[in-house]
Amino acid sequence: MSVKNMSKTISVDYIWNKELALQTSKLFYDYDMRHSAKRYIGWFFVALVQFGIVGALKHESYGILYLSTFLIFYWYFGRWFLRKRMLLNFYKKNMSQDTEVHFIIDTKGLHKDKKHIPWEEITRIVKLENGILVQSLHDTLFFQNSAFGSADELQQFLALAKEKGKL
Repeated sequence: MSVKNMSKTISVDYIWNKELALQTSKLFYDYDMRHSAKRYIGWFFVALVQFGIVGALKHESYGILYLSTFLIFYWYFGRWFLRKRMLLNFYKKNMSQDTEVHFIIDTKGLHKDKKHIPWEEITRIVKLENGILVQSLHDTLFFQNSAFGSADELQQFLALAKEKGKL
C-alpha cells in the first residue's frame, strides 16, 4: 500500500493510565538495552565477579567480589526497580487520573489535540508483538495493537512508517 494511495487518516485511540505508562517504559527500556552498547557493561560486571572469585580464593580478598556482585544485582535488577518507583511517583504527582488519548496519523505526522509530531521528528518506530513503539525527539509513545481501529489501519500505519524510513 502506497502512501500516495492513502486517502484516509489513521485513528489511534487508547486510555493512558499508570499500567500503560509502566508498560511503555519497560518495553522501551528492554528494547533500548538489547540494541545498545550499554548491554556490554553488564558483561564487564560479570568479568569483575570472576576476578573477585579468584581474588577471594587465592588472596582472601573479598572487596572486588562484593562490589561486583552488588553491581550485577543493580545492573540487572535494581535499575528497573528504581526507574519503576520514580515513574510511579511522577505519575501520582502529575497524572492522577486516566486520560483518553486520540491520535490522527497522516502523511504529515501524528496529531493529538493541538500537538503535532511531524515525521521528521520521529527517530524510530519499532514493531513489537503487542504494539508499536514510536520514539520522537521529545516523546516515546506506545500504541497497543488494540488502539488501532482495525488491523488494516495498523498495516497502513506500518506501511506509512516504512515509506517515511522510520521502520
